Amino acid sequence: MKDKNKKFKSSKEFGTFLGLSDLDMELIQQKKRLIGKLKKARIDQELTQTELAQMVQTKQPSIARMESGLVSEISFDFLAKVALALDVSFIFRRDKVA
Repeated sequence: MKDKNKKFKSSKEFGTFLGLSDLDMELIQQKKRLIGKLKKARIDQELTQTELAQMVQTKQPSIARMESGLVSEISFDFLAKVALALDVSFIFRRDKVA
């Protein structure tokens, strides 16, 4: 139980603690970037969360959950559906560390 109050210096350290692979952590980062891009597109297009929800045939709380960054609760299929509705393109590209 000592680990319950452990503080982590980075998201990588936290992911390692959880047993996530580098690829798992990269997928989480990719989802977070895409969610940010989708939220920005919605705001730029002056759509409410409710209007976007209607466009993708879901309810407003689903859009709010997505935009709050709860990446574990949001599927790539859902993100792709929102991207199509907003006419947002995306490419998954692994960040290169120099």
